[in-house]
Amino acid sequence: MKKILVVGCGSIGQRHIRALLKLEDELIIAAFRTKQGHHKDLPNDIISNIIQFEDLGKALAWHPTHMIISNPTSLHAEFIKVGIKAECKLFIEKPLVQNYSDLENIGISMDKIIDYPGMVGFNLRFNSVIRKVKDVIDSQKYGKVIYSNISVGHYLPLWHPYEDYRKGYYARKNLGGGVLRTLSHELDLIQHFFGGIINLTARMEKLSDLEIDVEDCVDIIFELRDCKRVTLHMDYLNPLPLRQGKIIFEKAMLEYDFFSNEIYTTEYETQKRELLFKNTDDYDEQYIKQMKHFVDAKESEVASKISNSFVIMKIIGKCEKSNGNLETI
Repeated sequence: MKKILVVGCGSIGQRHIRALLKLEDELIIAAFRTKQGHHKDLPNDIISNIIQFEDLGKALAWHPTHMIISNPTSLHAEFIKVGIKAECKLFIEKPLVQNYSDLENIGISMDKIIDYPGMVGFNLRFNSVIRKVKDVIDSQKYGKVIYSNISVGHYLPLWHPYEDYRKGYYARKNLGGGVLRTLSHELDLIQHFFGGIINLTARMEKLSDLEIDVEDCVDIIFELRDCKRVTLHMDYLNPLPLRQGKIIFEKAMLEYDFFSNEIYTTEYETQKRELLFKNTDDYDEQYIKQMKHFVDAKESEVASKISNSFVIMKIIGKCEKSNGNLETI
């Protein structure tokens, strides 16, 4: 019997629990909760289907086989240590940790952490739009990639309207917030699409009057192994949710939009913009697929491994250091 311990039951922890409840696998779900976040009480559909622990010792004495770490980013390193010592398979919500250095003082070697069985919660890899984009890139149907422009944005006060945005982890430096870490899916996708990053130039700033102590706008220019230039824009300022990309190939342009669930292509010869793909999956399907992958311990190139996230933490560090200057990865 698989026993899943969920550490932290904020909005994303609850989403993972609901995804687990839709699996047909034989498993028992428990949650370790401090009740110090926004969500003091869980919804009835979750409470009635899980065990709750408020004492970590009792939670570990339950002998979980899997652990989902979905508490604030600043606490991830502590629970990575706990999970490894308990010999649980790990799922760590993105980003892996607040800073790369957080893992240097937990008493476990970096090699062991990098090679430890588990995955990081970059759920977009399981989204059908993103998977189709990846398939098109890999097929080289339109030739090699020349250039890509990717954008992601949310207006922070409207992102989780049931919460006071000023108190969320994503708005607070001490909890590992900021647009670069919170919206780091795109840092993962860029590597997933275009291979290893060679160098980057970044600007990170707080441009708005939002009551936060972290950056709300980031612009990065990358050079990658399989694409000479990728520009990435990330912000907490967009009045409408934005997550889209444009990829210029040798023979065509591809445009994807995560929220419209569509992919369009425009070939140079015809100059006609045509619908290539329309995703009809329910939004939660990507989370269900991700949890299925985690619980079944599947090994594939779809999931983002812990080792991939070490590179992302290195990228975040280089972005913070850059301030417009070129940084080699």
